[in-house]
Amino acid sequence: MKITIALLLFAFSQCFSNVGFCQKQVSLNLKNVKLEKALDEIERQSDLYFVFNQKLVDVTRIVNLSAKHKDIKEVLDDLFAGVDVNYRVLDKQILLAPGKFIYPVSTEATQKQIKISGVVVDVKGITIPGVTVKVKGTSNGVTTDSKGRFNLSVPNEKAILTVSCIGYVAQDILVGAQQQISIILQDDIKKLDEVVVVGYGTQKKVNLTGSVSSVSSTEITKRTSTNVANLLQGKVAGLQVTQSSGEPGNDNPVLRIRGIGTFSSAGSDPLVLVDGISGSLSNLNSNDIETISVLKDAASASIYGARAANGVILVTTKQGKSDGLNIEYSTNYQIQQPTSMPKFVTNSATFMTDWNYANQRAGLPNYFDQATIDAFKTGTDPIKYPNFNWIDHMISNGAEQNHNLSMSGGNEKTKFNVSMGYLDQTGINSAFKYSRANMRFNINSKLNKIISFGSNIALTYSDRVEPVMGSSEFMLLTYTAGPNYLPKLSDGSGRWTWRYNSPAWHNRNPEQALSYGDKKHYIYSLTAQTYVDVNLLKDLVFEVKGAVNYDVNFDKSHEHPVASYFYSDNTLAATVTGYNPGVQDNFAQNILATLYSTLNYTKSIGNHDINVLLGYSQEANHYNYLQGYKQIFPTDGIGELNAGSTAVQSVAGSSNDWGLQSVFGRLNYNYKGKYLIESNFRYDGTSRIASDHRWGLFPSISAGWRLSEEKFMKQVSWLDNLKLRASWGKLGNQNIGLYPYQDILSVNSYAFSSVSQGAAVTRLTDKALKWETTTVKDLGVDFSIKNGLISATADYFDKVTDDILYNISVPASIGLSSPTVNYGKMQNKGFEFVIGHANTIGDFKYSINFNISSFSNKVLRVNAPTLGSQTIIQNGLPWNAYYLTQAIGIFQNQAEIDASPKQQYNPKPGDLKFKDQNADGVIDAKDRVVVGGAYPDFYYGSSMNLSWKNFDLSAFFQGVKGQKFIIDGWGITPFIQGCAPTVDFAKNCWTPTNPTNNIHYPAMYTNGYGPVTGTRSTYFLQDGSYFRLKNLMIGYNVPNQFCKKIWMKGLRIYLSGDNLLTITKYPGADPERTGSGNFQTYPQMKTYTIGLNVKF
Repeated sequence: MKITIALLLFAFSQCFSNVGFCQKQVSLNLKNVKLEKALDEIERQSDLYFVFNQKLVDVTRIVNLSAKHKDIKEVLDDLFAGVDVNYRVLDKQILLAPGKFIYPVSTEATQKQIKISGVVVDVKGITIPGVTVKVKGTSNGVTTDSKGRFNLSVPNEKAILTVSCIGYVAQDILVGAQQQISIILQDDIKKLDEVVVVGYGTQKKVNLTGSVSSVSSTEITKRTSTNVANLLQGKVAGLQVTQSSGEPGNDNPVLRIRGIGTFSSAGSDPLVLVDGISGSLSNLNSNDIETISVLKDAASASIYGARAANGVILVTTKQGKSDGLNIEYSTNYQIQQPTSMPKFVTNSATFMTDWNYANQRAGLPNYFDQATIDAFKTGTDPIKYPNFNWIDHMISNGAEQNHNLSMSGGNEKTKFNVSMGYLDQTGINSAFKYSRANMRFNINSKLNKIISFGSNIALTYSDRVEPVMGSSEFMLLTYTAGPNYLPKLSDGSGRWTWRYNSPAWHNRNPEQALSYGDKKHYIYSLTAQTYVDVNLLKDLVFEVKGAVNYDVNFDKSHEHPVASYFYSDNTLAATVTGYNPGVQDNFAQNILATLYSTLNYTKSIGNHDINVLLGYSQEANHYNYLQGYKQIFPTDGIGELNAGSTAVQSVAGSSNDWGLQSVFGRLNYNYKGKYLIESNFRYDGTSRIASDHRWGLFPSISAGWRLSEEKFMKQVSWLDNLKLRASWGKLGNQNIGLYPYQDILSVNSYAFSSVSQGAAVTRLTDKALKWETTTVKDLGVDFSIKNGLISATADYFDKVTDDILYNISVPASIGLSSPTVNYGKMQNKGFEFVIGHANTIGDFKYSINFNISSFSNKVLRVNAPTLGSQTIIQNGLPWNAYYLTQAIGIFQNQAEIDASPKQQYNPKPGDLKFKDQNADGVIDAKDRVVVGGAYPDFYYGSSMNLSWKNFDLSAFFQGVKGQKFIIDGWGITPFIQGCAPTVDFAKNCWTPTNPTNNIHYPAMYTNGYGPVTGTRSTYFLQDGSYFRLKNLMIGYNVPNQFCKKIWMKGLRIYLSGDNLLTITKYPGADPERTGSGNFQTYPQMKTYTIGLNVKF
């Protein structure tokens, strides 16, 4: 009797605890529709939603129902009358399943301990190991063994067991008089019902036929970065993110989806849309983001047509929810330091001795006499005879602080979300600073059952300060400064040093260069968009959205000359005029107006689901630029143009416009959730191409087959989902310049007069110029088992870009520059693989994910081979493949030199030895060979998440294998502009007493030394592979009972670190860089963070 009363009490309480479930009413008039359609309509008219497994509940069953202002309970009773389906209400969820539910009971009574045992099975009767069975409200619990069995002691018959396992719906079970309990867990189908954002809408992930990856806000906010693009690194298979710098506000990440899209000026950057409107990742606040979807193949991206050749990134920002008022505040503070810095020789006597030795080998005079070197060896005065470490002096720890405040809420009719964010960052030198403020307001409202509308408004302001020379030059100056002088003269006058003496040429004193002045960059950005949705008919929705992006960039540089002196004798070396002395203001303004409208028709007919989308879009962009410059000012303290002299001045300005008009559409067809077909198209017209060729059609088609839904697979009980996918489509690239088809007129003067002779055409043009077109083929498979215990996705892609803009050669006798035509062709093909595992063992939950991607690049058509100093462009090879002479060792003696092929220069023992590839006895340009490494073999990422009670730990790893860079110049070539050799090179380079044969350690040399630097060889090729612990975070969630006492809904404290460990063979600096070149890049940052999240 007690159990019966308890069950009745529970059922009664459910009616009132779940937002008045029993009193909620709906009105329906459904004839010959599938059950699924009826459930969707109930969800639309209420704030409830259904949870069920399509394998257990036949939602394709045809039903007829008429109800006017009828309670949902009565409607459900009618829907499931006569079928073996029951429902249970949990908060705002309605769980559907066959059979009966065992309901929980709440009680305060306590009795003697009772020993119980039982077994846990799924709906098919298969036992489930690893299920947590726990006495509710206590820590007393066990997990089921390999046969799904458990034994547990409970306090009394009224105890409630909480039964939970990942992939299943948790249940509360009343013990009662039972000593043997059989528990059936229902599948948690949320994973299969997961919705992802696609072009102009959403789709169930299980029904996708294209290649789409999604990253949640939870994953995004586990790390902090001033640029959201960096937070995607290693998270999405097929997306390569390379952060080129650690400079505050100027880290310039490069994003590539499935390789480089083109070798023309059109570029390979993906299209970024924020809430459906063109935007940028760089000025977004990561705390405002709900999800990010990456569209990688033509099937998913072709609906964006002429802008989607390089893939599409869709950002969805957070919207309000009808769950009351929620206020969140988060803050963190970071200490930042370089991940790695090269170590240079800082002993002045060694530095001067080595430089003299390198000069002697090159036939150059000594820069330092022996008396000076000896004085530095024996001198004890650190001012007069310094051994100065410029890196330690110029580089220190940076810092960053972040503050974010958000407020959201609403009711069934109106929802809102307001957020504000502020960050402030100081670089590894105080001359580098960045700050940004973000504000966003999103509101959505239902005017009635037919009309909904909303608006999103985002404001961003940022300012960045850097030295006038920029970050790369700052690092160069820091590297090249010699250890034998200090920033200021030793006489105490406070005057600046240039270098030690006249012969030993160095670049500018880095600390002095900071005194030249600075550059300030201000960005003001406003994005405002509004939309209206109208339910024209039962299955037909019309949407119209308008938006304006307004961006202003204002840059100001102020620079003045500074006198410099020789450290050795305090004499004037020069009055350094700096880089661009005077004041320069640059103003740029861009306005983008967007309007699009869509008609979306959704219909279910028996087992057939159809969705049709048609749309129209139009964009108009206006840009204008103004620059002013004056050189001479009455005093260095004035930085406004009006105060400058007109003697040396300049002014420049320009403006341009472009437009894009489009019609697009999509058709989705789904039969029984097994056979899936999708077709997209976009018809684009752009002002960038001549009127006869400016329209282009970009279609795609894709199909999916869910084998797991076939009858012959039903007996495979552990299989959740097995889907095969295939797609084909065409994409375009409209970033081909504004008007490349138009003739250019230049105004020239007579050779001996300033009189203008008129205007003349200076280049040939192709009036038939058209889009660059990318064709993508994709084969994929999606797989998951045991309710998401293990899931995997694999894709193979073949991407060919044709009609690439290319300059073809013309005879010089024509007298005009060569035209740009559609001629080039390139291919990228490769694979992506993602696998994940998640499980729960008692209070311990964990998940592990790994992704890996690889692609190969090949030029299919160029006009003729093009040889660079270190690369080659040729059909059949990767674009800009390395083309180098192969260094095979080091000459040990003169006899070895005499017996070797004739070298390009006159080597000495200790110099590089090169391979005679064609065996003609001469080392020359004919011995250059293609060397791999221009593109990585593969790149990968892996994440691990662990939680136990209120503690959580996450780790994220990321890496690249097979990437190589040609590194020369500052930081690696000894004595270039006075740069000291690295400690590693000085220690391991060839000497008669250290006769190494390692090609990376020839004898000490100086810049311009032919036997080493005169031949572009594999000596300069460095391995850029690395494995990195990208992030490690540990957090603690303060118990709810404590939070409630201080009027909080939640409180979380965490410690985090970024780039804590890097394993690489790359010498000296950080291996993460975007290409070959000099060593002196602003380094990546290693960060240590403490943070706090509060919810009210």
